[in-house]
Formats: sequence, C-alpha cells, structure tokens
Amino acid sequence: MRRCIRIGTNLFACALAVGIPALSFPQTTSGSADAGPFVTVGLFFASIEEGARIFTPVRLLPREHAEALGHDFPTVLQLHGGEDRLLIALGRAAGLSLAMTLQRYPTEPDTTWPYAPFKQPPVHDFDRLEPRRRAATDATLPGLRAAAFLNGFPLAFIIDTRGLSLAARGMERATSSGLDVSRAQVEVALSAIAATGPRAGAWIIVFERP
Repeated sequence: MRRCIRIGTNLFACALAVGIPALSFPQTTSGSADAGPFVTVGLFFASIEEGARIFTPVRLLPREHAEALGHDFPTVLQLHGGEDRLLIALGRAAGLSLAMTLQRYPTEPDTTWPYAPFKQPPVHDFDRLEPRRRAATDATLPGLRAAAFLNGFPLAFIIDTRGLSLAARGMERATSSGLDVSRAQVEVALSAIAATGPRAGAWIIVFERP
C-alpha cells in the first residue's frame, strides 16, 4: 500500500504507508530540544535558462526562527560548523565538485555553530563513505540527486532539476528553485528514503542520472 502526495500538478511522490518511521524535523516543533538533534541543510540546482536561480542553499530551520522568516525553505546566509564539508562530500559522491562554490557562496563558511540546541553535524562521519547507488527513477522527488543520513535523520540533500522538463517535474511553470514543492513534501520524500537504509550510523544515497 502506498501513500502519495501531489508534486506540482500531476506528479506524485509516494512513501510506503506501513513501516516508515516518522522523522523528527526541527521545524515541526517550535525548535525545542526534542524536535530532533540536527537541522537539515540542502542545495537546489536549477536551470538559469528558465529563469530559476541556478544555486540555492537552504537550511530547514524552524519557521519561527529569526533567520527563517517563516519560510518553508530559508535561504542559507552562511554555512556553519562543517555544513560546507558535508555538502562537498555529498556532492562528490554524486559527481558534483562543489568545493570552490561553497567556499565563496553565500559567504565564506565558518566553524561556529549558532543553532543550539540542535547539534553540529558530525561531518567526519561522511568524508570517506561509499554511497549507496540507485537509479534516478527510484528517487522520491523529481531531481533528487543525493541525500546524507545519520541514525535515520536526513542531514543533507541535493536536488538538481537541470535538464528535466517541466512535464517531468509535474509543473506548468518554472519556479526559482526549479521544483514546486513544499517542505512537507520534501520531508515525506526523505522519510521514504530513510526507511530503505539503516536506522543507525551514517550513510549516503545517490540517485544516478542516465
């Protein structure tokens, strides 16, 4: 049995209705300490030819956080506490060289971690991981390229919609991020992936492009 949510106008991301443990995303519980130990960081790549921003880093802070401004996908102002290293490792697994970009944009990363009570990501756990690899058709969102998990929690993701038609994304018009989804839809998609891997330890999954 599958539970599906609508993406855009006619494309569905489905999660198994039975056996998928619920993930605790920090934005769902007012940023309290029991909301989850980490904050998810992600990158959206989109086609500049259709008027999208080619590169958008996001951090899924609680919506009421001062930096989030109530947005579903708060834009990263600065990468902190090794988030850049985590995204570089995730990108490398997916064949993307992100080091030069992330060292400069949106500004130079630093080593501080200003998001207590959420924990700083243990980036060293991901430096030399051999990723699990699946076909792009197995991705739970159009353009989902890679994701990193720790103890079942999604620490990072990359969504790259370049080269995908609007029809392939279930969309009628372009968006700035390249994909017309809500945070809740991304959460469901990442939850479905988490259910396919170990509940303990660090792991990376990459959805290979043809």
